[in-house]
Amino acid sequence: MSPDQWFAAITPDPLLAVIDPRRPGPGSSPPLPWADTRRLILFGCACGRTVWDLMPTDARSAVRVRERYADGLATDIDWRAADVWPRPAAVTPGQHAANAAGADPHDAARSAAKALATRAAGPAPPGRPTTAAWEAAWNAAFAAARLAQAGIARDIFPPPGYAPALDPAWLTPTVLAVARQMDATGDFTAAPILADALQDAGCDDETVLQCCRAPGDVHVRGNWVADAVLGRA
Repeated sequence: MSPDQWFAAITPDPLLAVIDPRRPGPGSSPPLPWADTRRLILFGCACGRTVWDLMPTDARSAVRVRERYADGLATDIDWRAADVWPRPAAVTPGQHAANAAGADPHDAARSAAKALATRAAGPAPPGRPTTAAWEAAWNAAFAAARLAQAGIARDIFPPPGYAPALDPAWLTPTVLAVARQMDATGDFTAAPILADALQDAGCDDETVLQCCRAPGDVHVRGNWVADAVLGRA
C-alpha cells in the first residue's frame, strides 16, 4: 500500500489488511510481532470507546482489561476472564456496543460502527423491507463511523514501511512530560501539543508531526508517536 492510499482510506479494513494479513483465516499464519498485536488490541479498544455510553458494565470492564493487557498490566487469565458473551443476533445499539468489547479488533470495530449507525437511524421499521430513508440514515452513520475508525488506525499504526526513529535530541523534558501525561491519563487530545513540543526540539519529520496533527484530531491510547517517545516503538 502506498502512502497516498494509506492516508486516503475511508475505512479501516484496507489498513488492517496491511497490518494483519492473517485475516480472515485464524491461525493460518505465524503470530504477529507483539508490537503489532498490542496495537491491534488498542485499536479494538479505541473503537469500543466510541460507543462507551452505549456499553453495558461488563463490556466496559472488558475494554479496560484489554487496555491494561496491552500495556503489560493484566495477565492472560485476566484477558480470558474479561470475555463477554457475543450477541449473534444483535439488533439494538446497546447489543452492538456490547459486541464492540469482543477480543477480535476487526469485529469490535464493525460492531461499534453498527451501534452508532443503529442509534442514528433509530429502530428498524416493522416488517420488511426497511424504508429507503432508514437505510440511508443507517448507511451514512455507518460510513462516518468507519471513516473515524480509519483515523484511529492511522493514529495507532505508523504508515507501511515507516519505522519511527526519533532523534534523542528531540526527547526534551517537555516532550517527555506531554507524552507521559497523555499515557497516564488516557487523554490523548494533547497530541497536537506533543507535535509543537517536538518541533520546538528540532523535529522536522513530517510523518511524525502529521500523525499528531491529523485532521479531525483523532488521537487515542496507542498513538504511535507517543509510544515512540516513551520507547515502545
